Amino acid sequence: MFIAKVSIVLSLFLEIKRIEGFPNITKDYGLDIYQFLRKYNYSTETHWVQTEDNYILRMQRITRRNGTFSENQNKPAVLLMHGLLCSAMDFVNMGPNKSLGLILADSGFDVWLGNNRGTTWSRQHTTLDPDTDAKFWDFSYETCGYYDLPAKIDYILQKTGQQKIFYVGHSQGTTQFFAMAALRPEYNEKIVLMTALAPVVYTNHISSLLFRTFAKHLSIFELLSYVFNIHELLPHSQLVADVSMKLCSDGSRFQEMCAILLFEISGYDSPQLDRSFLPVITSNTPAGISIKMLVHFFQGINSGQFRRYDYGALNIAHYKSLEPPEFDISAITAPVAVYYAENDYLTAAQDVERFSDELPNLVKKRLIENKKFTHLDFLWAKDVNKIVNADVLEHMKQYVNQSNKANSGVNEKFIPILIILFIHIIGYF
Repeated sequence: MFIAKVSIVLSLFLEIKRIEGFPNITKDYGLDIYQFLRKYNYSTETHWVQTEDNYILRMQRITRRNGTFSENQNKPAVLLMHGLLCSAMDFVNMGPNKSLGLILADSGFDVWLGNNRGTTWSRQHTTLDPDTDAKFWDFSYETCGYYDLPAKIDYILQKTGQQKIFYVGHSQGTTQFFAMAALRPEYNEKIVLMTALAPVVYTNHISSLLFRTFAKHLSIFELLSYVFNIHELLPHSQLVADVSMKLCSDGSRFQEMCAILLFEISGYDSPQLDRSFLPVITSNTPAGISIKMLVHFFQGINSGQFRRYDYGALNIAHYKSLEPPEFDISAITAPVAVYYAENDYLTAAQDVERFSDELPNLVKKRLIENKKFTHLDFLWAKDVNKIVNADVLEHMKQYVNQSNKANSGVNEKFIPILIILFIHIIGYF
């Protein structure tokens, strides 16, 4: 067994050496989000947001190609939030006419890309160092929902002068939104429309063997992370990114292994995966995650419920109850559009339908017609624009007028009063 492992490592090393200098088919290998957007002539601004618990988060704001930020005035603002182990890059890295973030920018939206605490672009805190302070990593998706999203939403509203924004989330980007909307229901009123791509809420029917295995042995997972003092997993590493890009590039004998790994995580849909795009994915993903974030997801698989973080014996101190309370789905009153797929390993269709049936303001529910469509196809399928993005854009456009109406100078409830006042003024003259 040892000899076999050594053989595999040696073959990987030789493969990396063999393809050093191999001509890149795509010129996007290794680009960060700023270089990437600049390459396609999109203007980019960096915005820093401080949360109530003193994390400093980075957002990227983009406008259409060859545009200026002054043109963003009065455009409907939209916040896009990424999934587990991902970052803002994943909403743009397929380039113009394919990635949803760029399609929205080209279609007249003021696009804001969010990055969760602890990911590549948001590793700052006023006092804590992510490399040395374990306390920095004491957060789950509930924390991101309670602190991160409100801070970003309020910042965008303040910067744009608007009263409401659009929200698009993929995977964990939906989970933390629903946590926010349940725990801080006042933020429902600040959302024009929430679009949920592959929403992860109930997870007891999840088909990912990897996630189910970790969930089954959750106590061992937690013990090992405690014993070895591990609080963060899979942060962005340029060395790992460089190696992954080489191994997954065209001409590498390991490229298909890269594809299989992706399929094992999200579901198999070979026709929709462009193998030459794999190095672009691995250049920025994974982007880091806290152990506590993963544990919270595993708890949901085991419990079959959408509830707050389970502290075990310490639940009494946190919640004054033996069990963690469930998130109040009835409090999620923002309009929600749901897109989901049957072949999604990370969120089962029946779990999405269960949650959708409980939402008080579900305005759209679409099961993707392609039976092979997977969790990551919502970002990177060859035909993602035709299958998903075009419909998302058209549905959002239906709410633009409502957004403008909400932002107009006269509130509808005052119209009758104004009419009566006008009649009295006419009568006076």
